Amino acid sequence: MANLEEIIAAAAKVFQTKGYHAATVQDIADAVGILKGSLYHHVKSKEDLLYLIVKEPIARMYERMTEIVASDLPAAEKLRRAILAHLEAFDQHYPHLFVYLHEREEMKRRFREQFKLSPKQYERSWQQILREGVKSGEFRPDLDVPVVSYGLLGMLNWLYKWYDPRGRLGVREVAGQFSTLALAGLAAVAPNARSSRKRRH
Repeated sequence: MANLEEIIAAAAKVFQTKGYHAATVQDIADAVGILKGSLYHHVKSKEDLLYLIVKEPIARMYERMTEIVASDLPAAEKLRRAILAHLEAFDQHYPHLFVYLHEREEMKRRFREQFKLSPKQYERSWQQILREGVKSGEFRPDLDVPVVSYGLLGMLNWLYKWYDPRGRLGVREVAGQFSTLALAGLAAVAPNARSSRKRRH
C-alpha cells in the first residue's frame, strides 16, 4: 500500500496537471495505483492534500528567509541569498510549490490560520532587506520599497510559468541572472556619477 509521502507527491502532480478544482480524489488514487477508499485511510479530503502538499516546503522557505534577514550580511548579499533561497525552494519542491503559486488565492482563503508566517509577513521580510539597503547606502534612496518588493516577488514567482527543472539553465544560474538584474536596478548611484549625468544632459 502507498504511504502518505507517495500520495502527497502524486497529488502534487495531479494538481499541477489538472488544477486543484478540476482534479478529483479518484484521479489521485489512480495516479498512486490504489483504490479511492484506501486513500481515505491517509487523508480526509482533497483539501487536506492541498495543505499537506505545501506545508513543509512553505515552512522551510519562510524559515530560510528569517535566517537571511537576521544575519549580519550587507543588504545586497542578503538580497542575493534571498533570491537564491526562493528559487532553490521552488526547484527542490517541484511541483509542490508550483501548486502553491498556481493555487495561492485558494491557499490564502482556506489555510490562513495554519501557516505561522503569512505571505504578508514574507513580503515584509523582503521589504526589510530593501530598507536596510537604502539605509546603508547600498540601494537607491528613492526606492518605493513596497512596490519594488512586489516587483521582485512577481519576477521570482512567475518562474512557475516557464521554468523546467530539466532545462538549459539550473536554478543557481537563473538566480544569478535575477540577482544581477535586481541589483543593477537597485544600486545607489555615486554622487560624482549623478553630477556627470546632469552635465551630459
